[in-house]
Amino acid sequence: PFPPIGQQFFGIIQEKTWQEPFWMIVATVLLNKTTGRQAAPTFWKIKRRWPEAVDLANADYDELFEMIKHLGLQHQRTKRLQALATAWHTDPPQAGRRYRTLHYPGKGDGKQFKKDETIEEDADHCAGALEIAHIPGCGPYSWDSWRIFCRDVLRGVADDYRGTNAQKDDFEPEWKRVLPGDKELRACLRWMWLKEGIVWNPLTGDRRDATEEEMAKAQRG
Repeated sequence: PFPPIGQQFFGIIQEKTWQEPFWMIVATVLLNKTTGRQAAPTFWKIKRRWPEAVDLANADYDELFEMIKHLGLQHQRTKRLQALATAWHTDPPQAGRRYRTLHYPGKGDGKQFKKDETIEEDADHCAGALEIAHIPGCGPYSWDSWRIFCRDVLRGVADDYRGTNAQKDDFEPEWKRVLPGDKELRACLRWMWLKEGIVWNPLTGDRRDATEEEMAKAQRG
């Protein structure tokens, strides 16, 4: 079930953290293969304990390990979080600098780039290369979240992921080009499309105008 389309937010953690991209990516790493009910409280504890990327990078390994061990894969996740934080602190994402995402978002994407190549080029359509692809621990879920909630702001083409104060009259927000694999991201985008009166197919990207009945149902939630 969706919240009513009149509400401001759908209810996922990315909506609460998109203005702090580092922490949004940390949240996606913790949420991957873990329910939000389990991971979200732990995420907020980590953020309070180590409020900056450099703090998490230099956190005591055993303390972080103990904080996340109930989520499972604790050794792997502890190392991944600290590697992510170190990379973000030393080489944060920059507009106009992208790195290869092989076979993302589609099969064959990125084959035109070398494995460790830095693509010094901005692009509306980012098939095969993203600004955060050099950050360890990230995969399609993190990349989809980045594109939906953060990429437009980093590029300076809008003030937020909704396209507020877009720089071009024909601007299309990045979220409208994403076909996420995660079920919550899919549901969120279906809801965002319905707010515009559109029924969107998360598998194909096909769109059509919503019927009056569908819009009435969406208004009720």
